Amino acid sequence: MQRQFPIREQRKAETREKLILAAQQLFMENGYEATTLEGVANRAGLHVQTLYRHFKTKVELAAAGDEQQLSDFSEAIKSKSKDVSTIDFWKEYVSDVARTLTNKDETEARYREVLHEEIKSPVTAKIFMQLGQAYQELLAKSLASDLKIRDQKECEEAARLIAITLWGAHADMMRRYDDDRNLNLQAEVIATIERVESFCRPLFKSYR
Repeated sequence: MQRQFPIREQRKAETREKLILAAQQLFMENGYEATTLEGVANRAGLHVQTLYRHFKTKVELAAAGDEQQLSDFSEAIKSKSKDVSTIDFWKEYVSDVARTLTNKDETEARYREVLHEEIKSPVTAKIFMQLGQAYQELLAKSLASDLKIRDQKECEEAARLIAITLWGAHADMMRRYDDDRNLNLQAEVIATIERVESFCRPLFKSYR
């Protein structure tokens, strides 16, 4: 039985990934409101009762896509080149995501719909708080190697403060994007990061 446990957990994770991918595809194809949990289960090739064992609501399923994005970011930042600063890496990474989400008017409209549902739902508040903390920890760890501060404790504290500022500014920008239909997501992502960078520039090593 002990040997079967990892296999069972692996299958559970694979099922969850299938459901998240199917949901993301349908959200982008049909929009949030038109997507049903039954449709997600069908797209994933699974029974709807299997879906309910992983996700209780549609908004919880939508938020799981953000958890997958965090996993992708974690792998990417851990393997980034040492010649690239953390802020430049963050800027390029989130800019690429923004470009993908807004490359077509209909794609952006559907993304806005999903984002709005996630922001207004109390169900996702705890999820987003946990995600934010995880992003901040990853950014802080990477930022510490970019700072020209010799004292290790002071360096780690400064890196954490910068990471909190970067993530907080990003979260605020996403709320403004949800409220303002004329806001250009990709341009605002870059501008937001550059504003934070300008405040902290004296602390960083030169990468150019």
